Amino acid sequence: MIDVKTAFLLWVIQAGTLAILLIAIWLHGRDQRHFLWFGLGFAAHATGLGLVGVRDRIPDFLSIHVANSVSLVAFACWAAAVAAIDRRRPPLVACVPVLIWVAGNLIPVVRETFALRVTTYNLAAAFGFALLAVLVTRARFSSRRYRLMLALVWAGQALSAISFGIFVIFYRPSSFQDNILGAWMGTIALVGFITAIVILAKMLMDRSEERLQALVRTDPLTGVLNRRGFTEAYQRLQDAAPSPALGLLIFDLDHFKQVNDDHGHQVGDQVLLEFSTLCRSLLPQRAAFGRTGGEEFAAVLAISEARDAALFAETVRLALAERAIITETRSLHVTTSIGIAVSPLARAGLDQLMSDADTALYASKSQGRNRTSVKAGPRIVTLPPARMDAVDEQADRQLAILKRITAVAASLDG
Repeated sequence: MIDVKTAFLLWVIQAGTLAILLIAIWLHGRDQRHFLWFGLGFAAHATGLGLVGVRDRIPDFLSIHVANSVSLVAFACWAAAVAAIDRRRPPLVACVPVLIWVAGNLIPVVRETFALRVTTYNLAAAFGFALLAVLVTRARFSSRRYRLMLALVWAGQALSAISFGIFVIFYRPSSFQDNILGAWMGTIALVGFITAIVILAKMLMDRSEERLQALVRTDPLTGVLNRRGFTEAYQRLQDAAPSPALGLLIFDLDHFKQVNDDHGHQVGDQVLLEFSTLCRSLLPQRAAFGRTGGEEFAAVLAISEARDAALFAETVRLALAERAIITETRSLHVTTSIGIAVSPLARAGLDQLMSDADTALYASKSQGRNRTSVKAGPRIVTLPPARMDAVDEQADRQLAILKRITAVAASLDG
């Protein structure tokens, strides 16, 4: 069985090492703020316990009041870390452990009595561990299994701290050396501390792996799926789609090279980003969208009939044509040509659909661009036809979309 000071030393070494490691990880990826908060938490924990461990060599004010306050700050940092993983704001209640300690020491009898100080600290720590258990239970990161395991460890530490605080009230030790349960409690706390670190490390490693996999499947400029990610999303949709057919759409931004030549690649990137944002905002639930080339994008939709895909395409086409893309020097209006291929779910091979959609896209371009063409069997239906319809220029967007719905339905049924 280890004594209390040995437990303090082991805690300080482990917590300090973890603090350095986690802060170093954060320095290499500053968008992952949970590593910073965890690192600061372990740094505070190590600093506080280190000051307690040298109690006989420094003033009591530092080794008691400051040390325990700094140690309890760790709970606020850890709570902020758990919240940061889920991109939530740190809960204000995370400051309660420090406030419990400070408030308790404002009472003279608590401040001057070892047993009451120990009880106050343990009650504060118990609140901190209980809060962490609640936060991780409500979190969305990692698996439910690991969240539950970590919550149980922290709940156990909270219960242990409360039990120890109650025991100290009745036993009334005058120092750590006089505390007959100190070695047991130090061992229990250390085991809980190490167990929590192991589980938390596994959760963070899994999250980092998920993040890496997401980066591999994501276009870095627009944030949508890249070709690999789109292919995998297509397969998942084909395996699980409740609809009888799939529609594949290829979008090609009209005269995009001219946009780059006239306005520069930075403006071109802005156009790509705004088009991606527009498509994602209009995308149905059972669908996937990705960037498959320079200015080429693709979407796959679980549909009941071809007009469903055409309706989505026309909605995007009209919305983009009306959208003003504001740059530093001027506003731009860009259009897109769209090719659509439709296939029954059982025969919906990606390569064939891409080829058919590309054929339809060529038809849209050959008839003047800013059009939607649907390949259904041997036929290709293009909307609007080569004769430009005045409704596109005179009516509002809703009326134009309604006209397209009617046109698509009539063309595909005819």
